[in-house]
Amino acid sequence: MPSNRVYPEHQDYDTFSVSTFDSRRSMTFHHNRDCTCCFKRKCFCISGMVLLALGAISAFITLGVIFGIPKNGNVYTRECRTSLGKAGFLCDDRRTCIGPSALCDGQVDCVNGEDESRTYCSNLPNNLPEGLVFRCANRKIWTYTDKLCDNKNDCGDCSDESALRCPACPGWRCNTVFFADCDCIPKTRCNDTVQDCIDWSDEISCR
Repeated sequence: MPSNRVYPEHQDYDTFSVSTFDSRRSMTFHHNRDCTCCFKRKCFCISGMVLLALGAISAFITLGVIFGIPKNGNVYTRECRTSLGKAGFLCDDRRTCIGPSALCDGQVDCVNGEDESRTYCSNLPNNLPEGLVFRCANRKIWTYTDKLCDNKNDCGDCSDESALRCPACPGWRCNTVFFADCDCIPKTRCNDTVQDCIDWSDEISCR
């Protein structure tokens, strides 16, 4: 008796099974590969940003070493030491160091004239480097640091000639008559027939 059963073709079954299996495997494989690529791209971008940041920091440090760290908006620090070992103002040529009182005195001392420029002279003493300015005891008057201890009353209250700051009087010490003196006169003014001391000691005792 002939059989009524119908068997699926073996080739079709194998094709369907393999195709289904390969399709899943293919989808899984492509999914993992895509994630791996994304991860690599993210790592590359982050690494690039880090390298750029490090490069910028290194460039800033290098420029700081070459030109000095900016101060008060200047291209580089203006602090220097004069031939006398005192604080001074460094010109643009980075070789010439002038005394503080040479700033804004109406005479150009730097080749490019920066010592008389508006950058420093338009709002005295606020635009000057801090290390070159001395503010007197009353805080209203100021003078240049190279005028300290020069036996002249630049502050008006003699705070720039304070005995606590300055060395011993090189001349004759007394209570002086003239406002410009601060209890110390040079010995060249002794015995000159002019009263410099209240007690006349410059004409009586000074030798």
